[in-house]
This record gives sequence, structure tokens and C-alpha cells, in this order.
Amino acid sequence: MDKQEREFRLRGTGNRVKEGGGMMRFAGIDIGAERHMVAVLDEQGEVLCRSSPFGEDASGYARLFELLGPSADCLVALEATGHYWRNLFVALIAKDYAVAVLNPLRTARFAEEELRRTKTDAIDDLGSRASSSRNARERRSYAIR
Repeated sequence: MDKQEREFRLRGTGNRVKEGGGMMRFAGIDIGAERHMVAVLDEQGEVLCRSSPFGEDASGYARLFELLGPSADCLVALEATGHYWRNLFVALIAKDYAVAVLNPLRTARFAEEELRRTKTDAIDDLGSRASSSRNARERRSYAIR
């Protein structure tokens, strides 16, 4: 069986956001045509959900909402990549998540500032998270409700 034909499997309970924490969570989503990647940090930068894929369909969105946890105290940042981000943006807003849509050039420049030398989707969503957490602290106007 080809590696691309296998589904991603969660190992253990490390990819679940803990309920009732009351702390601000920052999620970064790297947008793809058929599959997106999400990762979640808390206020201290601790990883709550490592980079995990989800599909561009109802079951993929259900998986995303399970990984994100409750919408209260959660800021989701995603790159405006082509037209692929629009459906996801609408789904997140419908579930009452605060969403920041980021310019892909800006997140690339942020990664350059941090001296990252790799370009992968996993790195991109971590960069989006860090960028969103920094922007949320500096400028509250990035959050769209």
C-alpha cells in the first residue's frame, strides 16, 4: 500500500483540547486544496494539538471542531490561500469562532523573521499560530467575528 493512501491516525489522547481550561487558545490552519492542517497552542505557547490534517468535507470539519474544542476563548488564524479558505472561514464563523485571515506573504515573512529554513505545511501552521498569538496580543483588530 502506498504511503499516500493511508489515513492519518491519532495516537493516544494528545490531540484533544482540554475542556474547561478557560485559557485563550490559538489555532493555526494551513490551507490546502483538499486537505488542511491545524495545530493549537495555549497562551504560554504549549502545544495542545500538534499538527493534524483534516479534509475539506463535512467529516473533516467535524474532526476540526473536535480538535479545536469550544469556540469560547479560541482564536483561529488561517492563510487566505486562493479561494480554498472561504468555505472553512464560513464554517468557523457559523460555529462562533473568532477568525483571523492572514496574508500568506505576511506569514512567510514572519517565518523568515524567525529564521526558519524549512517550508512545509506543518511548519506553516505553527507559524500561523505564533503569528496569530503575537498579533492578538499586539492588535485585537485582527479578530473577525
